[in-house]
Amino acid sequence: MIDNPFAVIDRRINRLESLLLEIKEIIHSPASVVNDADIYGDFLWLRNTCPGIPASTLRIKSAAGEIPGVVKFGKRVLYEKALVLNWLRSQTKQPSNAALIDQQAEEQFNRQLGKRGGARV
Repeated sequence: MIDNPFAVIDRRINRLESLLLEIKEIIHSPASVVNDADIYGDFLWLRNTCPGIPASTLRIKSAAGEIPGVVKFGKRVLYEKALVLNWLRSQTKQPSNAALIDQQAEEQFNRQLGKRGGARV
C-alpha cells in the first residue's frame, strides 16, 4: 500500500518545526554560560564572539592589553571567556549629545584657524 503523500509531507514539516524550535532555543539561550571544561577560548572564539569588530582590531587590542583575560602559553594566546564576555557587556557606546558635538566642532575649527593665522579675534 502506498503512503499518503500528504502524510509524508506532514512528517517532514513536523521534523522541520522541531529542528527550528531547537535552533531557536540554542540561539536565545544566554551566551554567558561557560562550561567549566571550556574556560578559555582561542582567537577564533574571540573573532566569533565579536562579529562586528575586524580581526586586525582584535589583534591590536589584544597586544596592547586592552582586552582583559588574555593568557599566554608560550606562543599561544588564549582568552578567559567569562572576563571577555563581561568586558564586552561593559563596552557600551555613550549616546551623543548634539550640543556637545557642536561645541567640540567649533573648538576644533577655531584651533585649525589659529594654526593657519586666519583667526583674528
